[in-house]
Amino acid sequence: MSDPVRQFEHSHASLTKLALEIRALVRPEPGDKPSGAATRKRLLGRLSLLRDELLQHFANEEEGLFPFVRLNVPAKSDTVDRLAAAHDTICGAIVRLVHLVENDPKALTQGRAALRSHYERFENAYAEHSQKEAALFGKLSRALNAGQRAELSEILRGL
Repeated sequence: MSDPVRQFEHSHASLTKLALEIRALVRPEPGDKPSGAATRKRLLGRLSLLRDELLQHFANEEEGLFPFVRLNVPAKSDTVDRLAAAHDTICGAIVRLVHLVENDPKALTQGRAALRSHYERFENAYAEHSQKEAALFGKLSRALNAGQRAELSEILRGL
């Protein structure tokens, strides 16, 4: 059986990788080729994938992990409540980014300042959230026994 806490950590690593790919498209390095239709299409694809994966990840946390933590590690209830609230901020930011790139063909050219601003809001919220979640995962790794891990795995399998 795989460790459910490690699964969440692995999921976060994948999400962070996507966010960094998006960052490179939103804020290209000097000398990168100019933005065009192909770049916009790739950006929209990566943003849409990140949005969908974030929604799934957050659903697994809010429907499985967080209720489990509230029951089994009640001292962390306030922590999971704050993490759940941050999900709304992060989702709102990624949805706005998708909408901007989808509906503004000039988002990567004349609209780049707005795109960067929206991305920075997303990135800041996501980075802060990731750090807090990593701390929670570390505490859970130390606190949960084998039976609790099995129970959490079963809950997550049912989602």
